[in-house]
Amino acid sequence: MEKKIAIVIGGLKGIGKAISLDLVDKGFITYATTREKNVATNVENLFPLQINIRNEKEIQDGFKHISEQYGALDVLVNNAGVGEFKAFEEFDPAEWEGIFQTNVFGIFHCTQQAFPLLKKRGGRIINISSVATKRNLPFNSIYAASKHAVSGMGSVLAEEWYKDNVFTTNIHLGATYTDIWKNVEGFSSEDMLHVQDVARVASFVATTPLHVRIDEMTVTPPKGVL
Repeated sequence: MEKKIAIVIGGLKGIGKAISLDLVDKGFITYATTREKNVATNVENLFPLQINIRNEKEIQDGFKHISEQYGALDVLVNNAGVGEFKAFEEFDPAEWEGIFQTNVFGIFHCTQQAFPLLKKRGGRIINISSVATKRNLPFNSIYAASKHAVSGMGSVLAEEWYKDNVFTTNIHLGATYTDIWKNVEGFSSEDMLHVQDVARVASFVATTPLHVRIDEMTVTPPKGVL
């Protein structure tokens, strides 16, 4: 049986790494993007792909590599994201521009480059979004705005591209424990999702047959957010 091909944007750390590993476990040849050079994973069928998603040329080159190797793509996971969490009036324009360059414009470029490969035999786009698009959480203004942008794109593409057999799913996550929460007072990993929880959900979407459409999912810890 022909191997399926996946690419996870921001796929070698935290949530992205868990998704990459789970997709490999489900039988995908998986490319995991990273800004770092000369990275080895030592995992069969998991390949690092050096891309800075703030660099359009690097994005184009990365997807060109996949096209030359396989000619098609089955799953794109838009996972990369950064955030600053503070009062809106404390932001300066350089900070919010930087967040949007990664969380929005980089993801837009990746999605546009992936589409011609996805429609070759049908595929899925999985956007890792946030419950901040569903709940108004203080000190999340810029991060939430960036995730609203990605979720909005995903919702519209679900209507535009289903005729091409390309389906988009927005996964809205509650608080998920990664290294950024270590040593932060007042937060416990027991109250959060684990990265493996997110990976299982992403892999479920990725492996669902293409006669099923899944526009969005909301995944939270028992408390709802945190």
